[in-house]
Amino acid sequence: MTSSASRPQESSIVHVQPSGQKAVWLWRLRFTLLMLLAAIGAGCGKTDVGVDPTKNPKTNEPGGGAAVQAEPPVPASIIRFEDIAEQSGVRFIPTNGREAGRYTIVESLGTGVAVADLDRDDRLDIIAPGGGTFDKDGNPVGQRNGVFRQNDLLQFENITTGCGIDTGSAYTHGVAIGDWNNDGFVDVVITGFHAVRLFQNCGDGTFQDVTPEAGLSQAEWATSAAFFDADNDGDLELYIVNYVEWQPDDDRRCMINGHRNVCPPARFDAVSDRLYDNLGDGSFHEVSQERGLEEGGKGLAVIAGDVDLDGDSDLYIANDTTANFLYLNQGDGRFVESALVSGCALGPTLQAEGSMGVAFADFDLDGLPDIWVSNYENQSFAMYQSRAPGIFQHVSAVTGISAVGQLYVGFGTAALDADLDGDQDIFAGNGHVMYESARAPLRQEALLFENLEGQQFRNVIRESGEYGRSVHMARGVTPADLNQDGSMDLVVAHMNEPIAVLKNTSRPQKHWVSLVLIGRRSNRSAIGARAKVGTIVKLHTGGGSYLSDTDTPFTWAIDKASRQVEVEIVWPSGNRQREKMFPNRINTVVEHLATPPDPS
Repeated sequence: MTSSASRPQESSIVHVQPSGQKAVWLWRLRFTLLMLLAAIGAGCGKTDVGVDPTKNPKTNEPGGGAAVQAEPPVPASIIRFEDIAEQSGVRFIPTNGREAGRYTIVESLGTGVAVADLDRDDRLDIIAPGGGTFDKDGNPVGQRNGVFRQNDLLQFENITTGCGIDTGSAYTHGVAIGDWNNDGFVDVVITGFHAVRLFQNCGDGTFQDVTPEAGLSQAEWATSAAFFDADNDGDLELYIVNYVEWQPDDDRRCMINGHRNVCPPARFDAVSDRLYDNLGDGSFHEVSQERGLEEGGKGLAVIAGDVDLDGDSDLYIANDTTANFLYLNQGDGRFVESALVSGCALGPTLQAEGSMGVAFADFDLDGLPDIWVSNYENQSFAMYQSRAPGIFQHVSAVTGISAVGQLYVGFGTAALDADLDGDQDIFAGNGHVMYESARAPLRQEALLFENLEGQQFRNVIRESGEYGRSVHMARGVTPADLNQDGSMDLVVAHMNEPIAVLKNTSRPQKHWVSLVLIGRRSNRSAIGARAKVGTIVKLHTGGGSYLSDTDTPFTWAIDKASRQVEVEIVWPSGNRQREKMFPNRINTVVEHLATPPDPS
């Protein structure tokens, strides 16, 4: 969440046109290279960017390449979403306190959203932090959170009053979910300004605030959080992302483009993140330094999962105007920060970016998880493609991601197979942080990148329905199969406007199979597990997106519904398990206490 006003202006570059024989030589060299690239592209079944094989390369007119056929046009997208929040009973507006006229950086962040089965009735429920406003002295004060129980198919009841997820006067931002005490019920963490609150699920539809007993009290400004099993001992640790040093009496005024505006993060010092070890006795103990966490960061999002496929959970943190972190787990709960050497710390110009949202998914269908990051304006959203376990390359330009331009300020994001065709599409919610911006509007369209067989992406948001053609101040996003039909829906949190529940109304291209994991030797939530159907691997992650979390089944697109599908599961405990799943339904797999013999 950076600002162009906080960065030095780019220097002007004067291009000198060569003349005479030097110009002819350069032209011939350029032409030869273009022809070589065209020949290579034709031999691989593709054409290089900027070379049209049906036109003469000298004149760009038809007739120069009749022997090479152009690729057929891509058919129109079938991906569709419909906002059903109002009719489903999810009526909730997070606020940021803009009406107080304080112009604080606190107002920029907004809120996230989480989806989980809170009462074990096999229906997914929704938790939405409320944000807040400011009192007459400029102190942040909180708004009530929103908790919505799904009582019937896509029909929700507001159960906030009396459920116990009450953060009091805390100005809130993020939400994370996980069964931290392995009792079979999902617990909830809410983060915010000088606030981290742990709500333990009582199993009867209510929650109890156990923050003091759990040892999680902290005074830093917390943004996102993620549950995960760092040391594979069967219980969940908690990673808390912290942002910058800001206090209510910090009355600095920032003038940007002639108007008072929110001060950018470059004006503030970073606050370091924290890692809490689950002691297994109902409490946590901070282990940030001894486990290898770096100082600083200005973090906004975290995702935990086995991104290098070595059997333990790693961490990726999206930092704002500083290099992103990739903590690779050494197998014992200690981490080595490896983003720079792994190729996923910086943007394509080798500069730190304003990163907000994150996702892990195998976007190119090669069996290796990739990293996706939403960024600030003047920067391309980042696709870090995995070239080998733990090694990544920035490929946004060659995959079509950068073609949307750099006007968007990206926040919450999700990887999902929206059209059930077998590859992972991408949704990103956008909205500016500056109340006055010379370059881009405050409210912005979302982005919906349709994946074209793992090779290219195209933005189809305006084809996706009324929501896709409207503008918002989007923040948190989470994917979830709310109606259990195999098609992923989306819940989107906005600032100062109702949250959206986007029902997926696309025409599925294939059949589907879904999987819920229950750990026994592993943590019961099975965070850190990975599962594979055919060659398509999926990671069970903690955290993700931006200020958000989800607990929804793995789903794969499959060609036939006439036979069972085999899934291979690697649990955090190290157990490997193969099971048969029934198509077009959600299958539950419980971890074996011991690894059975491999039938092959």
